[in-house]
Amino acid sequence: MTTKRAIVSFPLVVVLTQFVAAAALAQEGSPPATAPAADAPVATPEPVVTPTEPVVAPVVAEPAKDEVVVSGKRSAEETINVTGSRIRRKDLTSAAPITLIGKEQIQQSGRATLGDFLQTLPEQGNAINTAVNNAGDGTTKIDLRGLGPSRTLVLVNGRRWVAGGLGADSSVDLNSIPTASIDHIEILKDGASAVYGSDAISGVVNIITKKRFDGAEFNIYAGTTTHGDGTQFSVDGTGGTAGDKGSVMFSVGYATVQPIMAGARDWASPQTFYDASPGGGYLPSGSGTIPQGRILGFARGATDPNATSLYNDLVTSNPRTSSFIRDPSTALGWRPYGGAALPPVGDGYNYQDVNYLTTPSQRFSLFSVGDVKLGSSARAYFEASFTQRTSVQQLAPEPLVLDPGGSDIITSKDNVYNPFGRDVYVRRRLLEFGPRTFKQDLNTFRFVAGLDGTLPEAAGFLKGWFWDLSVNYGRSQGTNTTDGTLRTTRIAAAVGPSFRDSAGVAHCGTAATATTDAVIIPGCVPLDLFHGPGSITPDQVGGLTYSGTQRILNALTAVQANTSGELFTLWASRPVGLALGYEYRFLAGESNPDPIAASGENSDNNQNPTAGHMYSNEGYAELSVPIVSDVFLVNNLEVNAALRVFNYNTFGGGVTYKFGGLYRPVQGLSIRGTYSTAFRAPSISALFTGQVDSFENVSDPCSGVNGPAPANCKEAANNGDGSTQLKAKIGGNPNLTPETATTVTAGLVFEPGVMLNVSSIKRLSFTVDYYQIAISNAIQALGGNTILAGCYPTKGEPVSAYCDQISRDPATHIITRINDFNLNAGSQFTDGIDFAVHWSQPIGTGTLGVFADLIWLDQNNLTLGTGTTATTIRGAGTWDLNVGGLGGTYPHFKGLGGINYGIGGFTAGVTGHYIGGFTECGDPAGGGSFSGGGLCYQDNTYQRQVAPYFAADLFLGYKFNWGLGKTTIMAGVNNLFEARPPFIGNAFEANTDPTGGYDMQGRFVYARLSHAL
Repeated sequence: MTTKRAIVSFPLVVVLTQFVAAAALAQEGSPPATAPAADAPVATPEPVVTPTEPVVAPVVAEPAKDEVVVSGKRSAEETINVTGSRIRRKDLTSAAPITLIGKEQIQQSGRATLGDFLQTLPEQGNAINTAVNNAGDGTTKIDLRGLGPSRTLVLVNGRRWVAGGLGADSSVDLNSIPTASIDHIEILKDGASAVYGSDAISGVVNIITKKRFDGAEFNIYAGTTTHGDGTQFSVDGTGGTAGDKGSVMFSVGYATVQPIMAGARDWASPQTFYDASPGGGYLPSGSGTIPQGRILGFARGATDPNATSLYNDLVTSNPRTSSFIRDPSTALGWRPYGGAALPPVGDGYNYQDVNYLTTPSQRFSLFSVGDVKLGSSARAYFEASFTQRTSVQQLAPEPLVLDPGGSDIITSKDNVYNPFGRDVYVRRRLLEFGPRTFKQDLNTFRFVAGLDGTLPEAAGFLKGWFWDLSVNYGRSQGTNTTDGTLRTTRIAAAVGPSFRDSAGVAHCGTAATATTDAVIIPGCVPLDLFHGPGSITPDQVGGLTYSGTQRILNALTAVQANTSGELFTLWASRPVGLALGYEYRFLAGESNPDPIAASGENSDNNQNPTAGHMYSNEGYAELSVPIVSDVFLVNNLEVNAALRVFNYNTFGGGVTYKFGGLYRPVQGLSIRGTYSTAFRAPSISALFTGQVDSFENVSDPCSGVNGPAPANCKEAANNGDGSTQLKAKIGGNPNLTPETATTVTAGLVFEPGVMLNVSSIKRLSFTVDYYQIAISNAIQALGGNTILAGCYPTKGEPVSAYCDQISRDPATHIITRINDFNLNAGSQFTDGIDFAVHWSQPIGTGTLGVFADLIWLDQNNLTLGTGTTATTIRGAGTWDLNVGGLGGTYPHFKGLGGINYGIGGFTAGVTGHYIGGFTECGDPAGGGSFSGGGLCYQDNTYQRQVAPYFAADLFLGYKFNWGLGKTTIMAGVNNLFEARPPFIGNAFEANTDPTGGYDMQGRFVYARLSHAL
């Protein structure tokens, strides 16, 4: 049950400032002007914070200006580049919206990891993180615009990072990037395939590390919830030296996170469903696979002369019941099953008490970067990193399902423990086997080596052109170990025929007769599923469960050659710039399950091996044309264009392009816009993933349990299967083709103080940007709900192609499998507005900062199919589970905001996190049930409003210098008022959406100590 609470009506939200990044850059040593760093961090716009001015940094920073100005200690002749462009300039204009985030801002947020911080950004939505337990893998990813992590490109120092996860993965695990090495982050909220290639559809996250670091620093962080769980601890150190001949830096870090149990939060346990029909409401519920054991398939009211009297007594005394559970308190020892609601209303099992709410992990990381000068105009450089991660997920003990909806194993009438004298279907929660655990042990290694420089005088008209040659190799590999699942062949033997010998010892097999010898199955002990919790003895457990090891690999090799320089000058103060480049990229991935899962013997998730590779050859050109500047009503006018040609061995070639423009009529007002095309190549996992078992949170519309069955159910109508999870087969499709996209952005930057020359508001800025992304040929699986709703619609005609993906048992008509493989499903369209405001003002001897960053999502539509069979799913402002890939939280409003103040060495601030409310719909075939439907696009008869969410964070810090260096002490409280995630009736895990940006821990208190020499 959830508790109503007051919600702040005006969402506070965070903007983007530049103070921290500017201060950090000012501390760097400048590389030789003739051989700049290949991926030098970007200097931030004015105003430049002087060393004596207190730095007041909000949690998120975006340049208010469209121009990036070289500042700090950097040479006036040095060239730089920002994310989204490979043209190097002394100062750069940007037609696309870019967010900059400094390391100090991450620290002030109180988040211990890069991934945890990035998932608080309003632009991010629905990416997996360590709060995902069921189907989690310990990774944390970023999903800009809610279009999927695989459509967000993650770079480190402008180069790709190897994918992470459970093998043949398509996106980057942020936990594999060493956090101690980070200087700042640049987020491009625009398509960038023309510059970077595949995957940059919804944007680019470029993580810039420290370089040419001269000194030493270390950080210690510790925090815990006020519930006494979820403790986090990290420590890291960095040291380096830099000089005229070169530099080297090295960092090391260690971090550990303790789990939180779902049972430790009353809003997360038990699982709660919502019924919108008259007389319904919130219903604490659980699993129908219970420790007492549940018997299915009894013929309603029909006796069996071959069965025992117990069986016949049960069916005659309960003629309308086909499912019974063990209950020693009743006269017969059995009674009708009362449904999945928790006692005393029903008989459900509360699995949440055993599940993790947030998962534990441990990480160890190393990072090094360095360069050496080669003559007067070139240098060699390298980057090296290693991260070792262990993480664990835990689920309740195995729900053994011996019926057509599970393993399709029948418990024999001749089993010594079967009291019914006939074959039966059994479901039982195996508490005696202990919880199921999934442990990842992964190593991520990356090494970059290259040469760069500027062409000397002898190059003639090419003098001063920058060039860069590099090799980038990354590898993520390890194991995923599963404990607590069962071997189905041994289960089948243990519940099959058995007998007792003359000494009363039970054996699997058949007893001796007058004409035959006894047949005993070696190593098998009959399994007692009929006498309630504790009836399964240790000798029965042995041999049925096993520890399985899945071996995982992701690998990336990229070779790049880039050059950029200046051509000529038109009527502007800056010359026309050109960049050219070539990239060869090779990707490989493998996921090798343990032999038992690969053979189909695993009772939980069987899977086939995955292995594949792909490579591409790509070339690009980028042109920046400053047309005119510093004339009446044209302070600056610039256009730019980029073109990329590519060829993949898996599907062939293509072309993407981009155009952009920026017009500044006067100082303080800029108008900007871009138009680009993009593509995403089918990933190794999308192409080659072997078939894998999945248990989707969906119910059979034909069951008749939750309401009338649709007409198309035919003989399957009213089959009585009340399961809230159905088995599906998911996997790759080698016939996929690339998805393509067009991206449009248009915005303006307004600085009234600069325009009007009013000093009191010179640090006031507003930015507003419209974005639109249209994806064609979208690669994804449809999802179980889409398939079921398409085959069994409450309105209109069924989609026959979807019906072909559903398999049923011919006798019981229970769904045995849904085929949900990857395909080019249709098209997707999303658009919205980003709005940011920032103002900082000296007050006395201190500085006050106010900031806000608001995201308005207008549309997020997915169209499946074409022509008359096309179905458009409207995701904005709604929540649907497993609906064509749109499952997740899509409120219209999201944002951050707050206020901070700094004076002397002290800083303090408060930040608010706001996630708007939205609508969710019940299953139209489920009589108002919110336990796995939510098909708002099909029928909105049953609706409920999910409450908006607001949480506040508070931090205090003090920085001081002393004889041994500079020390910073910081402490804070995240989720100060213990805001609860809103209840989502269709949510599968913990009654809410752990990927929706909600805080899952509760009030969290932390402290950080940093020291720099």
